[in-house]
Amino acid sequence: MAMNTPNTSIFSYAIYIFIASFFIYLDFKFNTFSKPKNFYNSTILTSKFIVTDYFLDPLTSIPSNLKSKSILKKENNELRDQLNKEYISKFIISNNEGFFLEEDQLENFIEKEDSLNKAIFSKLVSFDSQNYFCCDDHKMSIRTISKPEDNLIQRPVISESGILGQVISDLNNIQEVMLLSNSRHYIPIVSKDFYCNAKGSGKPLIVTCLYSKLIWEDPLEVGQDFYSSGLGGIFPVGIHLGKVIEIRELNEIQREVRFKLHANPLEHNFFAIMVSQ
Repeated sequence: MAMNTPNTSIFSYAIYIFIASFFIYLDFKFNTFSKPKNFYNSTILTSKFIVTDYFLDPLTSIPSNLKSKSILKKENNELRDQLNKEYISKFIISNNEGFFLEEDQLENFIEKEDSLNKAIFSKLVSFDSQNYFCCDDHKMSIRTISKPEDNLIQRPVISESGILGQVISDLNNIQEVMLLSNSRHYIPIVSKDFYCNAKGSGKPLIVTCLYSKLIWEDPLEVGQDFYSSGLGGIFPVGIHLGKVIEIRELNEIQREVRFKLHANPLEHNFFAIMVSQ
């Protein structure tokens, strides 16, 4: 026997309609539910902003940020290189007579951005600082920014502070530089009327000379400046190298003079190889 489906009374529908109408009237007349509605809308809006600002935007901006940082890093490196070029160019120009530049060559040097007609700019590849302080074989490796056509062997290497050494090997665009303080290196120097072939001492920044009192009677004093003499045609003339720091009496005749170099290889990582003087 089938069961009858219960019917909801009309009275119940009327009650529901009345209550709903009453709530609508209260909201319309007195804004009874405006605060809950505003709170709800505010919560939804705030949540949307939080999700967008702190999650979606950072995720979508990662590729562009990485690209921007890469571009900024490249631009900073280019600006740093250009500034280093200007420093070295200023040093060369201020010592124009020592580098044997004619007036038209000097103008060309200033105008050429890469200065490859007179100097090959290069960067530090490696420097064994431990060996530099403990031993007498002072060298560093550098790499030219552009591949040069010139023969770089024996060419002087300078920084913005002065002469550092000279190239002794060039392999795969990496140049090995023997520093002035290397115990096997010699550089002709001059100080007033005194000339000698200064030898690297194997100590950082120190070169030495021996002289006989039979030839020079106390020609030097501590604190006196010394310069490159240019003899031999390798190094430029008249470049300030440093000062006398000590004069030692080896015997009644012989004296040893210790000079401290002005240009410190530890202070720079950007250099120039002089290919034309």
